[in-house]
Amino acid sequence: MAVLISIIVLLAVIVGGFFILYKVKNKRPEPDYFEIYKTQDTVPVGKVGVFATSLILPEKHVHSFWHNIVYKIFSQIVPWPFRIFAFKDKGVALYDPAHVHAREEFTPARLVDAFGNEEDFDGTPYIERYRQGQVVWAPPSKRIYLDNGYFIYKGRLGGAPTLCGKLAGKSRLYYYDIGIVQKKLPHWEETFKMINAAFDKLGQKYDNIEFRSETNLFHYSSKQKIFEMLDAGCETIVLVAPMAIYSHFEEFNSSFRHVFEYIEEWEHKHPGKKIKVIMAPQMGDFQPMRQAFVDMLKDRLDTIPEGSDVTVAVTVHGMPWDAFQWEAWLQLAPPYRDKLFEDCKELLETYKFGRTNIVTCQDEFADPIWDPDEKYSGTNRVYWQAINDGYDYVIGLPIEFMAENSDTLFHHALKNYENMENYNIDEPIDYADQSVPYWREIMQGKTHVIYNGVPTGKYQHHLVEALYQAIDSVLTQRQ
Repeated sequence: MAVLISIIVLLAVIVGGFFILYKVKNKRPEPDYFEIYKTQDTVPVGKVGVFATSLILPEKHVHSFWHNIVYKIFSQIVPWPFRIFAFKDKGVALYDPAHVHAREEFTPARLVDAFGNEEDFDGTPYIERYRQGQVVWAPPSKRIYLDNGYFIYKGRLGGAPTLCGKLAGKSRLYYYDIGIVQKKLPHWEETFKMINAAFDKLGQKYDNIEFRSETNLFHYSSKQKIFEMLDAGCETIVLVAPMAIYSHFEEFNSSFRHVFEYIEEWEHKHPGKKIKVIMAPQMGDFQPMRQAFVDMLKDRLDTIPEGSDVTVAVTVHGMPWDAFQWEAWLQLAPPYRDKLFEDCKELLETYKFGRTNIVTCQDEFADPIWDPDEKYSGTNRVYWQAINDGYDYVIGLPIEFMAENSDTLFHHALKNYENMENYNIDEPIDYADQSVPYWREIMQGKTHVIYNGVPTGKYQHHLVEALYQAIDSVLTQRQ
């Protein structure tokens, strides 16, 4: 009996210790910059530097960028100890370029790694390694809806988490190559065009202000640019993200948090120097951000015949909100999303259509894996509801995006157009003229399913004005 009691006590101690460790390892990052954002002193002092940063995708494929995305996602979302397995180096991730989207195991004809190599270090082709039985099929993730599988060469380690190779390999092969005719993404050029235009406008109003910008996943160059402003004598740094809605995932635990860390590092190297940091309001708090999408919707509705039945789907990116109920996005979205929804509803009512419907929905995580009870309204479900109800048009308005990227063009499209007869994931996107929005129309039965694009070209001035106003709302308080 004494032995049994000792075993029970030991097990209780082990379980209790693991529970405590689990809580400690998965404690949310401190400080909570969203709480600071809500109560911060927004009056700049001394010389001011403005730094714009967010997840801005490079124009051409950069391996390190996608490597850093994997670390960002799994560090923030996947709890310990499961992230240990997510970061495991299981071997070299490989793709057959002709079957990047495969979900079932198949016999490959070619195999390439994330750097485009078809041969191992010793010159042996990976396809020969496959024939030797050293390459295995890795099935799609059970936690990512419509995920693809890939192959893993087990003969050596890859030098990084295998999932980094999986994502970087898909990026190099698909997002920046066979998936788009131009073999580049517009996100970088269009985002920095907007940022630089807002900076130019601010520079005309204010003297002696330093301006810098960078994608948040180029960590080294981001730090260098922050250091440049501080070395130039800036005593206040104003942070802004070219995003409609701030979130913990993108800003408070990523873009902004990194900048705070860079500044703390600089302060440590310069004893006695203390830098004031101000987080500017989100662009969605300013009317021009909404106006961009209202104007785009109006121009679309003007092309639709009177008497048509029309559904408008106001879409956001989406998250598995039940798992992240503390997310800042949930508090910061309504002032923008709900006002824009009402603007679009009022606009829709001015047309002489037949039946009309307008809904909000999300592109991601409203799927059978994360939302089996259909608690959230998914974009694909909204599209199919309009199709099944016999609507003539359903228009998707992606209000969180300001430039086309791998999500809008590829990843979300795959899910939004699921099961539609005329959607072909292997057909390359042709987006040659970025001065006009990219839009896509798919016929499903009698219904025109239209992706209405993002505010580039003649609509971009609204984004510039929204970013300008967000930063100016801080700078105008200078004493």
